[in-house]
Amino acid sequence: MNIVSTGDLAQTFSLSRQNNAVRQELDRLTQELTSGLVQDVTDQLSGRFSGLAGFQREISLLNTYSRTVSEAQTQATVMQVALDQVQTQFGDLVNTLALSFTAAGLNDQENVALEARASLNSVLSSLNTTVAGRALFSGTDVATLPLETEETVLTNVRAAISGLTTAADVTAAADAYFGPGGGFETDIYRGATTDLAEFDLGAGESVNFALRADNQAIRDVLKTTALAALITDPGLVLSEGETERLLQSLTEATLSDREGITRLQASLGFAEGRIEAATTRIETETSSMEIARAQLIEADPFETATELEAVQIRLEMLYTLTARSSRLSLVNFL
Repeated sequence: MNIVSTGDLAQTFSLSRQNNAVRQELDRLTQELTSGLVQDVTDQLSGRFSGLAGFQREISLLNTYSRTVSEAQTQATVMQVALDQVQTQFGDLVNTLALSFTAAGLNDQENVALEARASLNSVLSSLNTTVAGRALFSGTDVATLPLETEETVLTNVRAAISGLTTAADVTAAADAYFGPGGGFETDIYRGATTDLAEFDLGAGESVNFALRADNQAIRDVLKTTALAALITDPGLVLSEGETERLLQSLTEATLSDREGITRLQASLGFAEGRIEAATTRIETETSSMEIARAQLIEADPFETATELEAVQIRLEMLYTLTARSSRLSLVNFL
């Protein structure tokens, strides 16, 4: 009878190759048990990838919408904060004006001017807010801050009302300056006259922040604040009686001006609500798609654990055989 034997080198090589194969199998099963997903997707799907590709496309699209919604949410939040600051600063001026009108006098008028100047500076700063280098109230011209400085505003308004002797004339001149086609549009507002494109929220929904610093409600706040800041300016040649009438007019105007800002805040709040609803919808849809995709390529945990245990036993047996083989010698054989 012929006996076929295997040389020591060949046997060592065979054991090493089997060890490597079992180790790779062990690594694969460990990864599948940890991640819950199979590594060989082709075998799992039998080469039919259309369903998986469909889920991946939907998830990718939802991720795009998620980024857009996140950007829209950030912009809406920061714009709302800016309007809150405008409302707060203007509210302080409203109170100061009301007090000065009830006890009008030079000292009170000085307080009004100081308070109004500080308020104007704060309002302009709030409306010139940027996010990631993008101006929020400049329409499509996001690279440019929408409004000029406090000093520029006061200089131009001073020129518009210079030499006028009645409160009615001053008010009319300011109305014309801050109205459509007035100097405000060329001297103070620097942004675009077109709104940013709508944010696509998916599912046929979109949101547009049609809110620029040249909105009439904002113009009215700037007009009232600038006039109050100039109430004691040497260029304003009004008599004491006309100055008091102007203060009364400004005090009354602040009520409607505040309502205008409140309406802008409400409109922005409505947009924030739609964005929040879109966020919830996208998160829900993404979760559903990821679950459906995982079901296609998930590894059975019980089956994987069973195979892993069997492979571990095989690996231990190979280690034992390898160890025994390495101890073989002619003396031991004899």
